[in-house]
Amino acid sequence: MINIFTALHCEAKPVIEYFGLKRHQDINGFQFFSNGLINLLITGTGPINAAIGVTSLCSVHNPDSGDILVNIGICGTDNPDLKKGALILCNKIVDLSTYKTYYPDMLFKHSFIEGTVTTSPVPVINKCEGSKAESGIAVTDMEASGVFHSGALFFQPHQMFFFKIVSDYKTGEQLSQEKVSELVAVNAAPVFNWVTQIHNRLPDKQDIFSVEEKSLLKQTSEALKLTVSMQHQLNQVMLYHKVQYGSFTIELKQFLVENLKEPCKSKNEGKKYFEKLKKRFV
Repeated sequence: MINIFTALHCEAKPVIEYFGLKRHQDINGFQFFSNGLINLLITGTGPINAAIGVTSLCSVHNPDSGDILVNIGICGTDNPDLKKGALILCNKIVDLSTYKTYYPDMLFKHSFIEGTVTTSPVPVINKCEGSKAESGIAVTDMEASGVFHSGALFFQPHQMFFFKIVSDYKTGEQLSQEKVSELVAVNAAPVFNWVTQIHNRLPDKQDIFSVEEKSLLKQTSEALKLTVSMQHQLNQVMLYHKVQYGSFTIELKQFLVENLKEPCKSKNEGKKYFEKLKKRFV
């Protein structure tokens, strides 16, 4: 299942038309559309509404490891090099209220511009404190952090994608609903062609690793003295490799034979080999 969240109906309209979605009974007061394979829920504006909307849908239609979350909508920017209609895939989300930072996993190959989105609880006019990104690609919205915060209760970071479409330069310009729909419509095909390909390759069962794979991952974690956080990273890297190439067991066994004649003596030593492992498998 692909679960799509937009803040506004005018953002949702082109997606509804693209997939031929039908209106269903509202979920906790949120407008809900579906075709049985694609779900779309309109959250309303603001991170709190977004968080409640995601929780409402996912509590009714509980996702599994083969499902995907997509947040798509318009955004503002200070960057004059980004034209209106520019599509950004967000690799970093900053909540302006709490200054918490979230990182969707960028595991899958793509041709999109990557950037940081800063989520504000109110519309942003002029420059926004904390909205600058090291890469120079920075945009602002009102939903992404709320979507991620609640989405993380149901999805892994590699299952969540945040697409923002530049609509203004934070000058207070008022956009018509028709213009917003037009901006989303132009980007619907590239976004959802790519998302659908990813969805078709993800395992559709909760138990995504075989018994042999789990045993090998445990052996690798112990040999490298990985922390719990690093074990999670290892699983994400190997899931990516499995999705891309079908298997990782032979190559991972080869890596262990070539690099680890015996277990690492310290976490620092293990960290060095872990970095080498990630470069080999991603």
